[in-house]
Amino acid sequence: MNIESVTSRIVSTLGNKESLVPIMIKDGVDSASLTYKSFKEGGIIEGKDRAIDEFGTQAIWIGGIPLFKKLIDKTVYKYAKINPEVDTRVLMNDEYSQWAKKNAKGIMSGSKTQSIKSAIEDCLKDGGEKAKSLYKTKVITATALTLGTYFLLTKLKQKNTKNSVLKKMNQEINKDINYVDDKKPKIFSEFENKNKAISFKGIYKNLSEAILYNPVHNMKIIDAGITTERLACSRNKTELAEHAIKEGGFLFFLYGFGNLIEKGINKFSSKVLKRPIDLPIDVLSDKNLTTALKNGTIIKEVDKINKCSTLTETLNFLKDNGDNILVKSAKKAKIIATTKTEKAADYIDTSKYIDIAQIENLKNNLKNINEKFNNSNVSVNKFINQTKALKIASVAANIGISCLFLGYLMPKAVYKYREMKTGTTKFHVEENLKNEKKK
Repeated sequence: MNIESVTSRIVSTLGNKESLVPIMIKDGVDSASLTYKSFKEGGIIEGKDRAIDEFGTQAIWIGGIPLFKKLIDKTVYKYAKINPEVDTRVLMNDEYSQWAKKNAKGIMSGSKTQSIKSAIEDCLKDGGEKAKSLYKTKVITATALTLGTYFLLTKLKQKNTKNSVLKKMNQEINKDINYVDDKKPKIFSEFENKNKAISFKGIYKNLSEAILYNPVHNMKIIDAGITTERLACSRNKTELAEHAIKEGGFLFFLYGFGNLIEKGINKFSSKVLKRPIDLPIDVLSDKNLTTALKNGTIIKEVDKINKCSTLTETLNFLKDNGDNILVKSAKKAKIIATTKTEKAADYIDTSKYIDIAQIENLKNNLKNINEKFNNSNVSVNKFINQTKALKIASVAANIGISCLFLGYLMPKAVYKYREMKTGTTKFHVEENLKNEKKK
């Protein structure tokens, strides 16, 4: 694998809006910088408290939903004799599902023997109702269990921090303190029966079907839930405000700001530099695009889909026109999933959903890059290389700017607020626990 291929793969992953990798990178920078700041400003106890919270949360956030979904796939779906790899969106429309069943070929992904056709037929025995209900239940259950796991982590973290404070105080206590029979200072013994449980409010309401059936937004539910739990479980008002600053900034830079950066760079590149970078790097690196631009066939090819007047005609066009630049690009962009058959290596996997809106968007982007190339007065290779370079710079800028805010400015804002509120950057929760023990 050459450097260009490696670069394309990295950019493809980091620039993919449906990939968790760029989110993981931004979250990792945020977690690492906050943990470092906590050790530096708040001391060892806060540093450990923050490390457990940030990195424990990251592990649950990234792995929780996939793990619980997989467990449900292996148990509930197996018992129901439904293949979980069939995209439920295929079943949402009767015209689409009948087309998928009729044109199904090849073996189902995740199975050595079951055909795609039989997998879809199993899902459609009752009109797809069981499969759709199972999927909805799976998403809700996996989300609830993931958030429940995070709540447990929060409680264990807070208990560990309290024990650390107790241990530290115990070490600092003067030896002449009057001890009770169990060798604990009286001030500790008197406090042990005064613990107050922290209330927790449910957050698993109002999950819309649009989110349930869109895996892209599933992580946003977890983020919203984790934010709510952090706010609800705050140990004092200062920590509540700190969480609000940190979580608000995190969600904005992770989801909102990143999209704003991307749109801004894309618009600048297209309008000012005359190099549109809306296409995925996999499409820009595809030799088929270079050939189509050179031959001047893009407009003619992509507009053929305009003759389709129904969903079935559109799906048939995508199935029957493997040599069309729109279809080739859709496969490169992973809008169309493929499966291997005895006669063809890239036949459409009809168990996977094809988003027609994304096909339309891809068509417009192909026409746009064709227009910009025709007005560029440079060779096709130079034009493509310049466009790919700008695409790489755009992805790097998106990640870099977000990491700057999350890794430097947000931690600085949190501790600046603490200093303004308490007069110090030291761990206020530790001080509160000490004061409560002494009462």
